[in-house]
Amino acid sequence: MSIKNKFFFILFFLFCVFLLTPLVYAQTSDVCRAFLDEAALQKEAMEYGQAIRILERASACNDPSVQQYRARLYYLNGNSLKALEILEAMTLQDWSVFLYLGLVNEDLGKKNAAVSNYMKSLSLRKTSITLYRLGKIYYHNKSYKKAAYFFNETIAFDSSIRLANYYLADCFAKLGDYEQAYKYAARGVNFYPQSQEVKQQLGEVKSKLGESFFADIKNIIEDARRMVKLMFYISEKDVPLVRVGIADNLEEVSFRFGADFTASDGKKIFYGKKDKYYTVIRKNNNLFLRDYEKKVIYEKFKKQLEIKAQNYPFYLLDVVYGKGNFWHKKIDRAYRGELKITINNGMALINTLSMEEYLYGVLPAEIPASGDMNALRAQAVAARTLVYKNMNQRHKNDGFDVCADVHCQVYQGLSVENPRTNQAVKDTRGEILMYDKAPITSIYHANCGGCLRADVFGNLAYCTTKFDSEKDFYKMQAYEQEMWLMGMPDAFCTRTDKAGFRWQRLYDAEDFMQVFGWSLSEIKTIVPLEKGEGSQYKTIRLTNDSSSVELKGDVKIRDYFEKLRSSMFKVEIKFSADKKAQMLFFWGGGFGHGVGLCQAGAEKMAQQGHTYREILKHYYPKAGLTKLY
Repeated sequence: MSIKNKFFFILFFLFCVFLLTPLVYAQTSDVCRAFLDEAALQKEAMEYGQAIRILERASACNDPSVQQYRARLYYLNGNSLKALEILEAMTLQDWSVFLYLGLVNEDLGKKNAAVSNYMKSLSLRKTSITLYRLGKIYYHNKSYKKAAYFFNETIAFDSSIRLANYYLADCFAKLGDYEQAYKYAARGVNFYPQSQEVKQQLGEVKSKLGESFFADIKNIIEDARRMVKLMFYISEKDVPLVRVGIADNLEEVSFRFGADFTASDGKKIFYGKKDKYYTVIRKNNNLFLRDYEKKVIYEKFKKQLEIKAQNYPFYLLDVVYGKGNFWHKKIDRAYRGELKITINNGMALINTLSMEEYLYGVLPAEIPASGDMNALRAQAVAARTLVYKNMNQRHKNDGFDVCADVHCQVYQGLSVENPRTNQAVKDTRGEILMYDKAPITSIYHANCGGCLRADVFGNLAYCTTKFDSEKDFYKMQAYEQEMWLMGMPDAFCTRTDKAGFRWQRLYDAEDFMQVFGWSLSEIKTIVPLEKGEGSQYKTIRLTNDSSSVELKGDVKIRDYFEKLRSSMFKVEIKFSADKKAQMLFFWGGGFGHGVGLCQAGAEKMAQQGHTYREILKHYYPKAGLTKLY
């Protein structure tokens, strides 16, 4: 072949390559996916510029996913004009495209366009981000009625968005509805007791309502308390007793019994009357029993007090549970069994009762009583195993076996008992899960987000990391994992009506300062140092202008970022053009640690016809059932 012919052949070959390359890339999703995976890894390391350059090399990929990811990266990297140009050119009618069109337009100051796109996104899929951003736009536009609607919708969809209570209270206050304002301002103080602004908001609302309003409320509450009936019950026999720590660090507590009772410290005995309220207060190492209404002191006791009324419950006033969490409440509760009051860094309340009766007060507090009976039975076995495992172990130094909150498992006593959950306890009476001839640590959670894990509390041999479905587990690549967390993959625990299976959290500069007390603009990076077997983070590092903090472990990570629903998330920082952090995004999955029984998944399995034994085998595959009594 002559030199001239070779030259024309090379030109023809290069022309063919140039002509066919887009077609090849368009048809070869693996090639596009490789670019996306590489970009996703750089994005997770907060190297947005590098991620953009990688996707610019993939411009020949005729794949809308590449274009959309580029637009997201431009937005996060402070170039909303470029992001808008890409998104407006897309024809994909997808909730996430409209969401980012909303975010981009809001960043550019185009509030009407932002609202329009948020509403389009909302019509295709409900997310916390769209609801909350609509609330914030209307709030700052002083359209308080519309803002209140969207903040209320935010809370209804995802009650873990605690700051929405603050804005909702302010909306109602500005609308002149001070009763509703008080309701949400009081929640705000529960969530942010350190915030002077939140305290001030509550104080102003209370001032508007006036003393007579609260006097009337108190009278209504006291009338309702007098109407509570405490009925005789038959105690369970031949069952292990459980000591439950209901509350601690108290200075006083008020109660009444459904029958005449005795109160004793081992030396002195006081004989109390049924249906009469009493108060115990602590002063140094002494306990004083007094009249609830008249404040007259009846007796002085040393260090501890055991109060008993055979087969009649007792009623405690203003029991706090979920302190600091988005389910934080103060409420009156009735309990079976006996009450013990001890002094240990304040007063502690201990309820002693049979294991089965204890479970009556656990199940409806942990799982909806309306659920399928096989899901309730599986929950009963898991809860019984867990308390049996923890007896005289977890809170041994505190003088009880288990606490009444999520640290062990939530227990709310007789007040929440339900015939269906009681029946589930009876149907599985005495059954626990065993592995290697010992009770297992049968921890459980609300929703695993589609992927169970076994590596949070050490590697539990009787659990495994796998999808909460019939699908075999595999390690997802970076981009697939990110899309999996933003999407709605099929799993036993998939839910679309509430945040839990998939959730989002967003802080703008105003929110971040309110919650964390320092400027969002100081943040430089939030990057993973260690990942779990599934899609969870085990260790992450946050770097700001002057220092860095390393967060290790599921609870520390979640607590640091204002009680995130789980440590299964992807985090994004939205920077300005001059690289100052402006917004903080979390895209998450699941509610809880993800180990053991997934309550949402158990419910779906039961609905599909699985027995409680099959459900337990799915979530604790190497454990077996044993009947203790």
